[in-house]
Amino acid sequence: MSLMMLYAKLLSKAIITIEAIGNVNIMDLYQVRYFLTIAETGNFSRAAERLYLSQPSLSTGIKKLEQELGVTLFERGGRRTVLTAAGRSFLERATAIVEQYHAALHEMKGFHNQPILRVGVLGTMRVADLADFVCGFQHYHPNVAIELHDGTLDTLREGLEQGDIDVAITVLSLRPSSNSAVQDESQTSTTLFRQPLWLAVPPSHSFAQRASIRLAELDGQPFIDRVNCEFFQQECQILSAANVHPKVVYRASHEEWVISLVRAGLGISIMPYWRRLTEITYLPIVDLDFQRTIGIKWRKHQNSDLIEQFCRFASSHNWESMKE
Repeated sequence: MSLMMLYAKLLSKAIITIEAIGNVNIMDLYQVRYFLTIAETGNFSRAAERLYLSQPSLSTGIKKLEQELGVTLFERGGRRTVLTAAGRSFLERATAIVEQYHAALHEMKGFHNQPILRVGVLGTMRVADLADFVCGFQHYHPNVAIELHDGTLDTLREGLEQGDIDVAITVLSLRPSSNSAVQDESQTSTTLFRQPLWLAVPPSHSFAQRASIRLAELDGQPFIDRVNCEFFQQECQILSAANVHPKVVYRASHEEWVISLVRAGLGISIMPYWRRLTEITYLPIVDLDFQRTIGIKWRKHQNSDLIEQFCRFASSHNWESMKE
């Protein structure tokens, strides 16, 4: 979309289009400027001089505007051109039209000076690692403003489809580890890293000295539900089918909350394996062998150098602290 087309779109939202009775035409911005200049100078000839127009051309433009509005804007014939009642009423609207136009110009110039990239981020990602990634990107692209929008798997998918975000760092797949050879990339996504889903316990827990755990041993254990996790519904079904009923003591919607609650010894949780986490011990679950694939997604036919640069940087970033 060209800038002029975008300006027109912005103006159409901000301005009530005025239509003529009979022939329907949209006001020309130049005609509005002619009107305001005459209202300010109080004289057609002085307004023509200021606008670098001939007086006949100015008069023709105002007559066309009056025809479109269906009213007379000026009382003609005296030494000074006076606004009619309709002209005085239109003066406020015309001023708003020009102000909105200049505001649109300013906004678009600012956009080119500092482009904005809207990045959707899965709520079950670690904030610290994402901050490190974003800082790394902005080191090479300091003029880019990045907006982070966290959400669930479904809200990120919807936001991407509707154009509310430009790219999403999200789950591409969730499957048993034995199927990890299946390719996750497509024309609109690329894999960044994979994580197994293990049991997280505090170091003081009796399980912390074990090499692995079985699902049945979770029965009755204080448990932290990750309610916005993409694995949540499947986990509930698996536990129910195995007749395993942990004692749910907390329901947390963000990864950092879950990590803090486990560290505090308030419960255990099935969650992605994050490397270099202190005060948490991870145990593989023998009969629950799942892993998730984290990647970056974008919309098809997005022709943006900025998005391409961001995705390329994400693919080359060192995700060692986050992956298996």
